[in-house]
Amino acid sequence: MNVTMKEQQSAPQDSIQINLIGEQRKATRDYNEYFIPGSIKLVLATWTQEKRNSMALDNSNFFRYRFGFEPPKVARQQVLEIQKKHDLTDREVRWLHRSGQLKVTRTEAKLIPSRLMPAAGWIQVSILSFFCLAMTLQIAASNAPAWKQALGQLIISGLWFGGACMLNSLLLAPWRTLKRAGVVKAAMRS
Repeated sequence: MNVTMKEQQSAPQDSIQINLIGEQRKATRDYNEYFIPGSIKLVLATWTQEKRNSMALDNSNFFRYRFGFEPPKVARQQVLEIQKKHDLTDREVRWLHRSGQLKVTRTEAKLIPSRLMPAAGWIQVSILSFFCLAMTLQIAASNAPAWKQALGQLIISGLWFGGACMLNSLLLAPWRTLKRAGVVKAAMRS
């Protein structure tokens, strides 16, 4: 293919190329591409599961950014095996650890399903709901102006919603995650 000098000069000299592959590569003779992420969130969103696992195993800071806790290498390996075995997401592993259903020590990591957690969650949600309902009814029965009653009820509803979401994430959702993964059935049989 013959390209004249005039055609080479008319080609645009300033061009932007985006590397979507995520690896360093040598594109042409004096042009190199590098993948330099702007944040850890970009790395977690674009890297493959295998690459994230190998980096998390070797780098405790990466593991901490990914899961929210920083165990020794032996326990990191076991956490990654648990995640793979039960098909758990990073967020599910994080919440299982926060709820105490994923016990991590210096030498091991294991799932410990507890039937008390969802029971305690439902009891706490019921108590929170009872008190918020009582406060809402008390506000409605007061002689305050309508706008103050509406504002008070809105604040109480927001507090109830925030508390219920927190209790769900901490106590109820991890139990459902363990049931979905089949851990609860296996633990109750043995």
